[in-house]
Amino acid sequence: MTSLLPIMAGRPLPMTAGRWVALVAGVPLALLVIGYTALTAVAFAGLGSYQVNLATPVAGRTAVVSVDSGDVTVRPGPAGQLRVHGNLRYSLARPQVSWRRSASVIAVRSRCRVPAGLCLLDYTAAVPAGARSSVSDGSGDLAASGLAGSVTLHDGSGDITAAGLSGTPTISDQSGDIVVSSLSGTRAVIMDDSGDITGSGVASQGLTVTDQSGNITVTFTKVPDRVQVSDSSGDVTLVLPPGPAAYRVSASTSSGSTSISVPRSLTSPHLISVTSQSGDISISTGQPGRGHRHGR
Repeated sequence: MTSLLPIMAGRPLPMTAGRWVALVAGVPLALLVIGYTALTAVAFAGLGSYQVNLATPVAGRTAVVSVDSGDVTVRPGPAGQLRVHGNLRYSLARPQVSWRRSASVIAVRSRCRVPAGLCLLDYTAAVPAGARSSVSDGSGDLAASGLAGSVTLHDGSGDITAAGLSGTPTISDQSGDIVVSSLSGTRAVIMDDSGDITGSGVASQGLTVTDQSGNITVTFTKVPDRVQVSDSSGDVTLVLPPGPAAYRVSASTSSGSTSISVPRSLTSPHLISVTSQSGDISISTGQPGRGHRHGR
């Protein structure tokens, strides 16, 4: 039998409909990938950076910092002064930055001009120690430490990390995880629309936590007076400090199980209220996960 391979080897392949589709779709895609890769390589070859330093006096008002895009770190600063330091790193095109300053208020707007290459927007805000302050970030991670008094932290999209806050902090996030540690003071409020909430070393007398979608885990180092937790979708775990303290506990879940293993008393001044629409509830002393579970 005569082989057809030598005959076919000298002829071009016929252009079927499938091959035409692959050619039309594949060539532009390949050129796009090659162009983007080349643009990124050129971008990283020419890195640049610049800084922004802003300050305004604070006298008897709330110190307000607003950043629309970028990571923000908040720390205590000198009395009577609100300061914002920006460190912007980029390639290809310098980011656009504008700001507005008035008494006790600094608002910063920034955006990256091109999608390729490097564009990092980092800000550090120093608010007067012990003064009333409000810091918001439209898009980016927000971190705060060592703040006292009436503190409000808000993030539109990004994670929030708060450590060593005392007084009456209010922390809210629309999309992202919230992690707090070493909270103390009379009252703390934590709210999240979508993301997990995790608290450790909490010593606040009063704590209110609400979450629309995500797990809530809080570990206390001091017996609280009043704890209110609400979760629409997610598990709730509360770990109270070991000891003889009794609690007035109210816990209910529409879909899930409950585990309560703390001393209880109907006349206790220490109130624990937990509700969940869909998820398990665990309230214990010592380490998470201890206690007998009761199906609901």
